[in-house]
Amino acid sequence: MGSVPSGVVQACGALVVLLVLADVFFTVLLPASGRGPIRRPLSTLTWRGFAAVGRRLAVPRRRRLLTYSGPALITVTIATWLLLLVVGWSLVYLPALGGGVVASTGPTDTGWGTALYVSGFSLTTLGTGDVVPTSTPYRLLTVVEAAVGFSVFTMVLTYFLSIYGAITSRKTFGSSLHQQTFGSGSAAELLVGLADDDDLADARQQLSRLAEFLAHTFETHRSYPVLRYFHFRQERYALPRLLLVSLDGATLVRAALDGCRYRSLIRSAAVFGLVTAALQLLEELVPAAAATRPSPEEQRRWTARFEASVETLREAGLRVVTDRGEGAREYVALRARWDGPLRELSAAMLYDWDEMEAAVR
Repeated sequence: MGSVPSGVVQACGALVVLLVLADVFFTVLLPASGRGPIRRPLSTLTWRGFAAVGRRLAVPRRRRLLTYSGPALITVTIATWLLLLVVGWSLVYLPALGGGVVASTGPTDTGWGTALYVSGFSLTTLGTGDVVPTSTPYRLLTVVEAAVGFSVFTMVLTYFLSIYGAITSRKTFGSSLHQQTFGSGSAAELLVGLADDDDLADARQQLSRLAEFLAHTFETHRSYPVLRYFHFRQERYALPRLLLVSLDGATLVRAALDGCRYRSLIRSAAVFGLVTAALQLLEELVPAAAATRPSPEEQRRWTARFEASVETLREAGLRVVTDRGEGAREYVALRARWDGPLRELSAAMLYDWDEMEAAVR
C-alpha cells in the first residue's frame, strides 16, 4: 500500500466491516430503530433515481417502472453489504500477503486481486483456496470472517422472507378488500356488502379485521421502511387505495348512517380502531403531513360524493341519516382530517390520485 502504514490499512478495513455489521444489525435485528448508516442513504438515493425517471413518464409506464423499485432497493442494499464486507476484509489481509498469508505453492502475489480472492473465499465459507494463513492470528481471522459471512447470509435470508411475507399479506388483504367492494373500490359498496337487509350486526367484526390489518401494516412498515417503495400494477394493492377505502368507510359510518338505528356501530371500538390505525399508518408514512382546510371546490366534490354514497346505502335497504345537509357537513369535516395527508402519501409514492379514488356508483 505504498507509504500507508499497514496498521492504518487494516484499521480502515476493520471499520468498514464494523460499519456493515452495524447496518445489518439495525436493518434486520433492530429495524424499528429507524437507523442504518448504509441502508438509509442508499435507499433514499435509489428511490430518488426511480422517482426522477418515473415523474417523466406517463402513468402506465411509470407504474411498470416502479414495480421494480422495491426489489431494486433490496438488491442494492444486499449487494452493497456483501461488496463492502469483501473489501473490508481484503484491507485486513492485504498487508499480510507474503507474510501471515501465503500461497500454498509458489510465490505469493501481494496485489489487490489476491486480497479480494482470500476475502471472498473466507466470507462465502468456501474455504481458504490456494492462498492460506500461516500464522495463528490470521487463521483465527479467517474463522471469524467465515462466521460473519454465515451470519450475514442467514440474516439476509431472514430479512428477505420478512419483506416478502409482508408483501404477500398486503396483496391478500388488497384482493379481499377489492372483492368486498364488489370490484368497485367504493366504501359505500363495502358497507352494503357487510349488511344483512338493514342490519349491520356483522359489520363490527369485519371493520375490526380491517383495523387489525392496518395496525399490522403500521408495524411492518415501521420495521421495514423499504415496504413503502413496493409498487404494483393493480391499484387495488396500493397503500393509498387501501387507506382511502378504509377511512372513507369509517367516515360514512359516522356521517351517513342513521344515528339511532346504528348507534352501537357508530360508537364502537371497531370504527374508532379503524380510524386510529389508519391515521397512525399515515403519520408513519408521511410524518410531516397535516390536515388542511378543503377548498370550496373540494367541499362541493366531497358533498356530491357523500350524496352518491348515501343513495347507494339507501337503495341497499340501510337506514341513512335524516338530515343530509348535516350529514354532508360532518362528512366534509371528518374527511378533512385525512384527505390531505392521504393525497400527500399518494404523491410521495408517485401514485395518480384520480386512480386511487374509489369509483362511486
